[in-house]
Amino acid sequence: MDEQLVGTLKHGEYKAEIFSTSIPGEFRVVYQDPSGKTLVEAPLTGISSYRQRESEILNRLISLSDGVQPPKTPDQGDPGEY
Repeated sequence: MDEQLVGTLKHGEYKAEIFSTSIPGEFRVVYQDPSGKTLVEAPLTGISSYRQRESEILNRLISLSDGVQPPKTPDQGDPGEY
């Protein structure tokens, strides 16, 4: 799958990198701790661009930096705005 880094959001030393996928309107968000370890990978789909949903991504990043544990099961993501 061809992916391209299209944005990065930060909260303290935590970050969320947003990658566009080869499917239009579909993104992959990778949340990382200060050491660069991936905490969660989540799909982001829908008719909106990731920029319209930055607040959702940032809220999740803040939760992770505050110590909220990522789910034990893989995140199926938000189905988006279909």
